[in-house]
Amino acid sequence: MSTRNSGADEREALRRRLAALPPERRAALRQALLARGERQTWPLSTGQERLWFLQRFNPEDSAYHITWPVRLRGPIDEAGLAAAFTAIAARHETLRTRFVLNGDLPAQTVDDPREVRLDHLEPGRAEESGSDAVGAAIVDYAGRPFDLGAAPAWRAGLLRLAPDEAVLCIVMHHIVADHWSLDVLMRELGECYAAHREGRPPRLDELPLQYRDFAAAERRRAEEGRDHLDYWTERLAGSPPLDLPLDRPRPARWTGRGAKTDVAVPPLEVDRLEGVARAHRATLFMALLAAWQVTLGTAAGQDDFCVGVPVAGRDRPELAPLIGYFSTTLVARAGLSGDPTFSELLRRTRVSTLKALAHAGTSLDRILGALHLPRDLSRPPLCQAMFNLTHHLPSADLLRTELGDLTVEVVPQPDLGRARVEVSLDLYRGPEGVGGWLEYSTDLFEPATAHRLADAFTRVVTRAGSDPDLRLSELGAFDR
Repeated sequence: MSTRNSGADEREALRRRLAALPPERRAALRQALLARGERQTWPLSTGQERLWFLQRFNPEDSAYHITWPVRLRGPIDEAGLAAAFTAIAARHETLRTRFVLNGDLPAQTVDDPREVRLDHLEPGRAEESGSDAVGAAIVDYAGRPFDLGAAPAWRAGLLRLAPDEAVLCIVMHHIVADHWSLDVLMRELGECYAAHREGRPPRLDELPLQYRDFAAAERRRAEEGRDHLDYWTERLAGSPPLDLPLDRPRPARWTGRGAKTDVAVPPLEVDRLEGVARAHRATLFMALLAAWQVTLGTAAGQDDFCVGVPVAGRDRPELAPLIGYFSTTLVARAGLSGDPTFSELLRRTRVSTLKALAHAGTSLDRILGALHLPRDLSRPPLCQAMFNLTHHLPSADLLRTELGDLTVEVVPQPDLGRARVEVSLDLYRGPEGVGGWLEYSTDLFEPATAHRLADAFTRVVTRAGSDPDLRLSELGAFDR
């Protein structure tokens, strides 16, 4: 038989085998073959790109890990939980995304849907971590670094405590999710798990778009000059770094090692400050931000510096049901000059905050590039301090008490011993007042200094709420 006839016979045999395939198999094969000629990578959003570079700078850093542990009680169906996560990952491309190099630039590539398997956690060694065995296991699991190019940047593990009790721990790198995303994830986890237990398809609306669509649109907006970059470069030109008094020499290279100390403001003091804010047509957020700036400025002896403020970044309704990294950082430049009263500072803060929100949408990475700041590996650029008041974020599903036929209890967040900036104040408003924590760099500060800084902030809130006509020099913020 000639080679030509042999080739013809092989092609005919292949044609017959393809014709014998079910229609859905033929369609899937055709789509896969066509996809080989299509573009398989997409650009990162500017926020993702910054996180990617930070990960390359320190691959072991877990400062940008989002951890959500919950205690489950009831007839725990591990296969049902895995099936629920599998369904969610099939819906959201971010949960199937890896980050690779495309030439010299980072790019994202989306893997095909596949089965998700839960990790099995073992109780940690509490005597080494200074916490209980469950907490030690969560810290160990949450702190494991991600290889962004090798696998999707999230995981879920189950720690069995009894036949009807376990801790489910979800860990997501910030590059694929923000805190809003956790509420979306828990909502879909509840529906998909219940559907599995009841033997029905999940009742979830089709997603209007995927994260890579958002990233591409953001890139186009920046390239076309529609992201307010000019406003921010003018607003932040010449801003000096925040130089807080340090307990230790600054290392030559930022390590991200950190710790937390609790912050608590009693409800009466919060109510007074909120009343002051309303009298000046401001919000509690603006008043607390002003109080934090007073605390930092008094400690550093500065009236000009920048504080980073995270915002949700979901300015369009079609972004609400997506899992992804949409949050961005607004830069609040403090204006403490002239020893103003707290009332005057609150007025300044209100005006600058409203202007910042009106010009939101510019990534911090774009701003840093445009400012041409001197290279300094020893500290975070531009914003050495952060402020965050958790508000206006969806939390009904995040704090859910049921998951199908299981009861759910939120487990305290682990302290991974990391810090994103030199000092960061993360607060929430609750019936017990304002609570939260001050996160600080342990390379720079002793725990006692962090405690004093937290106490100083509480004193500013108390005194400003009682007498907003006090000048900043009279608030007595920080005792060095």
